[in-house]
Amino acid sequence: MNKVPARTLDFFDRHVVQNIVQKYGLDELTAIKDFIGSQSYAMLQDPELELYRLSPLIIFDMWESEKITGDPRNSLYLRADEL
Repeated sequence: MNKVPARTLDFFDRHVVQNIVQKYGLDELTAIKDFIGSQSYAMLQDPELELYRLSPLIIFDMWESEKITGDPRNSLYLRADEL
């Protein structure tokens, strides 16, 4: 199984962490630890899900959904086909 390239993950790390810092006022180190330890990040790393093809804003929405509901799959973007 191929991995999602580190360069791609770095791209998402930077954008999602920036959004976390701006919206929630966390310091950058706390934000990156929170994101990397999240289920959303684990899903981003799974090449079979191909989440790396989505916008970083969608990954940020998944992270927010995970924080609020406990499951990133509750993101409106992932549930769009259920509406």
